[in-house]
Amino acid sequence: MKQIGQIPSPKGRAKPHWRRYVNDSLLALGGGVLVTSLIAAGHLYPRIPTISLVYLLVVVALASTRGLYAASLASLLAVLAFDYFLVPPLYTFVVSKFEDLLTLSVFLATAVITSQLASAQRRSAEEARGRERETRLLYEQAQELAALQERQRLARELHDSVSQALYGISLWAHTVREALESSEPEQAKAAIEDVLTLAEAGLAEMHALIFELRPESLETEGLVAALTKQVEALRARYKLTVEADLVDEPDLSLEKKEALYRIAQEALHNIVKHARRSSSKCATMGKVLIQQVLSQDTSVCAQCGSVSQR
Repeated sequence: MKQIGQIPSPKGRAKPHWRRYVNDSLLALGGGVLVTSLIAAGHLYPRIPTISLVYLLVVVALASTRGLYAASLASLLAVLAFDYFLVPPLYTFVVSKFEDLLTLSVFLATAVITSQLASAQRRSAEEARGRERETRLLYEQAQELAALQERQRLARELHDSVSQALYGISLWAHTVREALESSEPEQAKAAIEDVLTLAEAGLAEMHALIFELRPESLETEGLVAALTKQVEALRARYKLTVEADLVDEPDLSLEKKEALYRIAQEALHNIVKHARRSSSKCATMGKVLIQQVLSQDTSVCAQCGSVSQR
């Protein structure tokens, strides 16, 4: 089984830093050229004094997707392009108005704030994905652990029941052979009865274990059949007198039947435990009622009563 360890954060194939800077620079330059060309071609400035705010679209887009460097460069290029190509006197970087400096400051502030917000959002998204991966891995490991525990439980039951039954059959078979060789038919007959009893017990145990290994049998054969097999296994294995009073097959979902089956199975095991420990005073147990309310008006009962040792 896999051990639970620190879950590494998956990292994509990182690009060289210089290549990222080159790409960011080209995007910032391309965005500035595009907006400047549109404004110049439409002669939108100075007819629309606030047309420079269109550059903010490029700044915000780069800040959200590429980061602080691309947004800051786009802000600087936007101010320079706007001042050089659109603000009189043309083709100079002379800043004759306070508004131009204010525009640059606004662009830079927008770039910084948007970049920080976008970076925080990306970190939160990465952390959420990491928690999701960790939860999924823990869930898979929990399923593996549950399956392993179930296999170990079935292996113990197989060893405690079927293996012992087969061993007992082997011993009694030798006894039968010795009795027949000694011409003692009564002893051989008694030994054969024990062999049959152990064989029936092993068969009942195998039926019960196979039923647990195939959960879909609960859906095809039903809850009553499953509990009946459990009772038969108890009778054969522990030599108990078990009277089962089971109601008709309930009309319930498979999940609810499985839950009720586990409850009844645990109750039957408790009956065996107390019956085996009981003395002559407690040879007979009172009725054990298992009732699981599975919906508002639906309940299913499995009664196992009058359990006593032979």
